[in-house]
Amino acid sequence: MSWQHNENWKLVFPEQKIFLMKHHNWAFVAWDLARDQGWIKDNATLFHVDQHLDAVIDGAKVPNLLQATGLKELSYLTKSQIGNETCVGIDNFIWAGFARETIQSIIYISPEDPDELFDHQSQIEWLQGHLSKERIETLGGRWWSSMENLEFAKQRNFLDAYTEGNSLILDLDLDFFAYESQDDTGHTCYILKETEVIRKNLRSLRELYSWDAITVALSPEDWYIGGPDNAEFVLKLFLEEFNVELSQGQDWSILEN
Repeated sequence: MSWQHNENWKLVFPEQKIFLMKHHNWAFVAWDLARDQGWIKDNATLFHVDQHLDAVIDGAKVPNLLQATGLKELSYLTKSQIGNETCVGIDNFIWAGFARETIQSIIYISPEDPDELFDHQSQIEWLQGHLSKERIETLGGRWWSSMENLEFAKQRNFLDAYTEGNSLILDLDLDFFAYESQDDTGHTCYILKETEVIRKNLRSLRELYSWDAITVALSPEDWYIGGPDNAEFVLKLFLEEFNVELSQGQDWSILEN
C-alpha cells in the first residue's frame, strides 16, 4: 500500500540503514530498532534537520516509556499527532529518544527559533520524577538555522565534540525543504524551495558524515510541506540523491529480534 493511503506507512532499507515514515513520531522507534540491530551504540548524536525543532519535553514523561521494548511495545506509546504526557507524537519524539538513551547530543538544523533547548535547570524541574538530574545534565548539542551554517560549523570543527566516538543519526523531515508564504488570498501556505537547492542540500546531508542510521519523515500535510504532491516530489528527490529504490523497502517488523 502506498503512503498516501496508510497513516502508519513505514519502510526500512537494512543495507543502507534508512528508515522512511509518513509521520515523524515513529523516528524514536526507528532509533531503538537501529540500536537493537547494532547499527548504533547507546547515546548517539542526532542531526535533526526539520522545519520544526520538535523539542517538546513531555515526550520524556510518557508512561512506560523506559520499560517498553521492541517494535510492538513501543508502537503502543506513539500516535501520529501532536504529542502530550500520555503519548509520543510528532513534536516530542526527540525527548522520548533521549529518555531511552538512544540519543544524547542533538544538533538542530531548523529555521524555527530555539528556546531553552539546552536549559538543564528548567528541564530538571519539568521532569522531576520522570528523568534523573544526572541524565538531563548529559544533554548537549547546538542549533543552526540553515544547511549553510551547518556546513560552516563542520568546516570550523565546531561539531567534533559531538561526533567523535559517537554513533551518528541523520533525522530528516522533508518539510525542511518548504517555506512559509501566502497565497493570493493572504492565507498561509507552504511552498517548496527550488529543486536544485533541495538536491544540493540532500547531497550535502548525504556526504556530511558516514551515517550509522538515517530516519526520514514525509510530513505530507498542507501546513507542513504544502500537501501530498510536494511530499511525493521531495521524496522522489531524496530517493534519487540517496540511491534508494522504494520497491526494495521492507516492513519494520523484519528488524524485530
